Amino acid sequence: MARPELHRTLTAAVEAASPPSGTGLVVTEVAIDIPLEVVAVARHGRPVIGGSAPHTRWQSGFLPDVHLAHLRIELLGGDGAPSAGPPPHAV
Repeated sequence: MARPELHRTLTAAVEAASPPSGTGLVVTEVAIDIPLEVVAVARHGRPVIGGSAPHTRWQSGFLPDVHLAHLRIELLGGDGAPSAGPPPHAV
């Protein structure tokens, strides 16, 4: 597969929104819109989804279709509901 597995691409996108360690900052919510070229292949008889940023932003007619992924991640409280607010010293 020419592209990284989709979970690796999405993990890298989320990690990019993380503050550097040691700063004391906490991200409590992030929304990311990321264009992706997605492919599905079989590996050892099991489906594997690959995805990465597009080669180009221009539509050329021979590259894979670009899909827009919407990721929204937020901090949840102990009851599974969104937290009432950020913890102290969070941004």
